[in-house]
Amino acid sequence: MPCPRVLAALCGALLCASGLFAFSGDFCDSSQCLHGGTCLLDQDRKPPFHCLCPEGFTGLICNETERGPCFPNPCHSDAECQVIDDFHRGDVFTQYICKCPHGYTGIHCEIVCTSPLGMETGAIADSQISASSMHLGFMGLQRWAPYLARLHLTGIVNAWTSSNYDRSPWIQVNLMRKMRVTGVVTQGASRAGSAEYLKTFKVAYSTNGRKFQFIQGAGESGDKIFMGNVDNSGLKVNLFETPLEVQYVRLVPMICHRGCTLRFELLGCELNGCAEPLGLKDNTIPSKQITASSFYKTWGLSAFSWYPFYARLDNQGKFNAWTAQTNSASEWLQIDLGSQKQVTGIITQGARDFGHIQYVAAYKVAYGDDGVNWTEYRDQGAVESKIFPGNMDNNSHKKNMFEAPFLARFVRILPVAWHNRITLRVELLGFCPSPQPSPTPGRCHVRDAMGLPPLGLLLSLCCVSGLPFYNGFYYSNSPHGWNPGKGHGEGIFNGVKLVVETPEEILFSYRGANVTLPCRYHYEPAVVSPRPVRIKWWKLSENGAPEQDVLVAIGLRHRAFGDYRGRVHLWQEREREVSLEIRDLRLEDYGRYRCEVIDGLEDESGLVELELRGVVFPYQHPQGRYQFNFHEAQWACEEQDAVVASFEQLFRAWEEGLDWCNAGWLQDASVQYPITQARHPCGGLGLAPGVRSYGPRHRRLHRYDVFCFAAALRGQVYYLEHPEKLTLAEAKEACQEDGAQIAKVGQLFAAWKFHGLDRCDAGWLADGSARYPVAHPRRNCGSLEPGVRSFGFPDPHSRKYGVYCYRPR
Repeated sequence: MPCPRVLAALCGALLCASGLFAFSGDFCDSSQCLHGGTCLLDQDRKPPFHCLCPEGFTGLICNETERGPCFPNPCHSDAECQVIDDFHRGDVFTQYICKCPHGYTGIHCEIVCTSPLGMETGAIADSQISASSMHLGFMGLQRWAPYLARLHLTGIVNAWTSSNYDRSPWIQVNLMRKMRVTGVVTQGASRAGSAEYLKTFKVAYSTNGRKFQFIQGAGESGDKIFMGNVDNSGLKVNLFETPLEVQYVRLVPMICHRGCTLRFELLGCELNGCAEPLGLKDNTIPSKQITASSFYKTWGLSAFSWYPFYARLDNQGKFNAWTAQTNSASEWLQIDLGSQKQVTGIITQGARDFGHIQYVAAYKVAYGDDGVNWTEYRDQGAVESKIFPGNMDNNSHKKNMFEAPFLARFVRILPVAWHNRITLRVELLGFCPSPQPSPTPGRCHVRDAMGLPPLGLLLSLCCVSGLPFYNGFYYSNSPHGWNPGKGHGEGIFNGVKLVVETPEEILFSYRGANVTLPCRYHYEPAVVSPRPVRIKWWKLSENGAPEQDVLVAIGLRHRAFGDYRGRVHLWQEREREVSLEIRDLRLEDYGRYRCEVIDGLEDESGLVELELRGVVFPYQHPQGRYQFNFHEAQWACEEQDAVVASFEQLFRAWEEGLDWCNAGWLQDASVQYPITQARHPCGGLGLAPGVRSYGPRHRRLHRYDVFCFAAALRGQVYYLEHPEKLTLAEAKEACQEDGAQIAKVGQLFAAWKFHGLDRCDAGWLADGSARYPVAHPRRNCGSLEPGVRSFGFPDPHSRKYGVYCYRPR
């Protein structure tokens, strides 16, 4: 029996082999070691010996079976540990290697390497992007140039398109230095109203820009063909099997839909991997540790100061950057990192001051450990301090990596050249943290990179299988508590108070109607003589998009913007009334509007919330549940004559009885679902009814269903009486022959909700689904609850259904 033998060996170790008259390294009684181990005395150990175990065994007395160098797993990020046998080891004296998952690198796969490299942010400059050709449209005035190939770029001309005569098109990026590139994200675009995108493409790379080679497929299959997009707006992420260490990356279209049109982003990291933000953007570095030689006050007013602690990358607001008091090379911005850290790079950004673009075009960097003695950065072997190229506009990022990273606590930025005024927003990069253990199940360890979630971690979806459930139940009409800015705002100047009044209640209207958003202002105490004021209306952002200017007015002059042109004007029937009238309301007009009154240097504002009467409905992809990322969800709702619903709209629908167990996107990029009756598959019986939330999700990589919002119709939805059942194609033709068009899902829901459309016949809709609306439940017509019933997405060639048509008024 093994147990008595183990005890005997331990006894010999502890009681019989004290080593009182022996020296370290001498042999001792090997019977104390199991499985043929050799006993050696060691006076510095307790017990005073150790066993040299034969292969396959380990432990104090060789009483444990050796499980190899891969147990426990020394690799991080859930990487696979592979044992190397002696035959393959060569001069590399390691017993294992870590096979890293996509998006990770390093000996132990400890480095996340899937950060966007700068196409979308502008860190990759226009001059770094080139192509074999470009398309010239609209009499040569539209240039679909390579520098437009930036992910999510907006506008009429918003992508690169190759020439129609280019038989071998390509587009490439010069990263200006060797970097580790681990993947690419592609996106198509819409040109002349038609979707265009790359269906498949190859990736070539080079270190010198002259000799390129393609990424190879597995085995000996030749050049790897990457799958591209399936529409003009969705994103397709492709990660490379093996990271590339290159300066040039070239995308070569193989099969294109209509035209070779592309927007894209490269993924990767610096070669040394040490390019983590050091804490300016995310406020890890406190404001008191950001100082400067001086700061500027617009019009000399302290309230309009551009303080040093505003100098955080991507900072937002009216005053969102540091601006020096003078335009002098003696000005500086200083960051105290709190302790000595390795600094490997810097990102800079300009800003805008009341419409004036300002930025630093070139600068030097100095560093030190005491805040008194400084060393100006020089490249290795250089005599003069290095002058770094800065920004060329007020918003793009400009990234510079240090050829020779340095250790320092204090870093100073010394402007050399600037546009208008010395203005900076900044982030420092560096400090590679020591490897951390692999994430434990049920917990996500996500590191931020320039404010963007690392794509590698998200692609691994370490938490999707067991999402940390956020109990986001809301039971009141104001789900987030106090709603600041509703009602009136007020400001005091020279003893006179400017007050702006707007209604606290939500205004409701219909699509196609005219509505007036009330806004008045007055002074306390009253001012007798008229004062010139400037009025500005704008719509607040709801999902991270920029705020929309609606109308600006000074006296009798006014200007409307964007889609509001020709539809808005100031309603001024009474003195100091500056209400906004919007005609022909559109689906996207609902939301929160701000009325701002500017009197000299003072401005006050109030909020007006506009809601359209409509209906919220859940929508799934034809291929099943959880197929849409956020951008695809937006497009899907628009295709059904709807928009992505807001939380308030979903909450109101829940109050009216909407119960749906599948989670879906909302307008703020959160994912939620409404439950009126608790049950096991939907969070369990122990949770109260409510709108349950997963919280904000990644807009590109996470996938769910979507809740759409359709407003009341201006036309008529009807079931087309036809002598026989139809295929989908025949259904579309039948509606056209009847002077209408096949109805969309949002139109059917709106007709059911607002016009009481009630029909027990299933019919085709434009998206290829078959549904029917029931306003008055009855036997043999589905469940006993009113609603729109669905047969899913049947075979389009099936002749089992009729059709619902829509005729606009």
